Amino acid sequence: MPPGTRQIELTWTCSSCGHGNRGRDKACQGCGDPKDASERYEMPGATAAAATVTDPHLVRLATAGADWRCSFWRQRQRRLDGTCATCGASVADAVVEAPPPAVVLTWWQRCKRWVKAHPVAAGLLAATVVAIVAVVGARAWANRTRTFTSTVAAVRWDHAITVERYQVWAREGWRQDAPAAAFAVRSLGQRIHHYDEVLDGYDTEYYTEQVACGEDCTTEPEHCSESCTDNANGFATCTTTCTGGGQSCSTRYCSEQRSRQVPRYRKEPRYAEAVAYQVWDWGDHRTVHARGAAVTGLRWPTEEALTGVGLAEREQERERRAATYAVTLAYDGAARITVAVTPEAFPGFAVGTKHRLRLKGKTVAVDGVPVVRAPAADQPDPSEEASAGGPAEAPPPAP
Repeated sequence: MPPGTRQIELTWTCSSCGHGNRGRDKACQGCGDPKDASERYEMPGATAAAATVTDPHLVRLATAGADWRCSFWRQRQRRLDGTCATCGASVADAVVEAPPPAVVLTWWQRCKRWVKAHPVAAGLLAATVVAIVAVVGARAWANRTRTFTSTVAAVRWDHAITVERYQVWAREGWRQDAPAAAFAVRSLGQRIHHYDEVLDGYDTEYYTEQVACGEDCTTEPEHCSESCTDNANGFATCTTTCTGGGQSCSTRYCSEQRSRQVPRYRKEPRYAEAVAYQVWDWGDHRTVHARGAAVTGLRWPTEEALTGVGLAEREQERERRAATYAVTLAYDGAARITVAVTPEAFPGFAVGTKHRLRLKGKTVAVDGVPVVRAPAADQPDPSEEASAGGPAEAPPPAP
């Protein structure tokens, strides 16, 4: 027999008298009735405890193949018997008995068997699945879609005009960067332009490095399992399968002190000439605002801007305009959200009007149109330019 296999003897119960018989018996040892097709061979409950067949004659019977039944007398015959013991019919006319069909386990039964055989791995797998489900559930909850009927609690608008002026500006910089049109250039002396890193020697650095210094080995336990298959002749073939065994080794690491030379640098200043100069150029001169808290009365602060008024010779002015429109919506009780809307949509958001609000994660839509969040009314807008009444750099008198 192949290594790892053995033969065990099965049993069967007589349907006439209930006597228990050995697999080798073809007739009941209690009442003498021959074994019929309805009397199935029975596998031991614990096959590992079943005795191994060692008798040479029984081994030949066990490994000869499935029994056959005489097609005339319907009596059970061993595979080694070439003719029927009753009528002498040839085995060529036999009705061969196949072993009972194998039991096909469902996926759920296979899972239960695996969990029972690997309780630790099953626990870790269950914990991992629970953690993944919790993370996915929290993310799904945070990104769920919520729809509300909201009410406009407040609105605000801001129209800003930034006036740019072409005039003489007083500026400072490096001589090599001064524009070609600069005049009244005045040296401010040598100043530090930047620092260069210059090699200033080497320092010895000590460090610890992990290096391979052998192996750590553990003996792996061997796990064996036996499965038995009915030979359909009163015996069964049992095969033992083993996993594990041997040794499992991992590299051992040790700490080793080492040293290396590390370059040391010093910072050396590099100088350049700084200059003050005057130049005709465009620059932001002032920003004025017109603001309101209703969807009516919108205007641009043209009267406050006074663009082009009181200019000296050669001076010019031009405008740059920017507008923001924000709406604060009340929903779900005391909840508030402030969003930016377009100039075209702003007139439809009078205080007290109703609008459909949809929230999904960080995205917001009002009346089916995506919008972006805006600072609340009591929070300054970081992108808003501060109002100014004069130039960012005070110009000297024009020549």
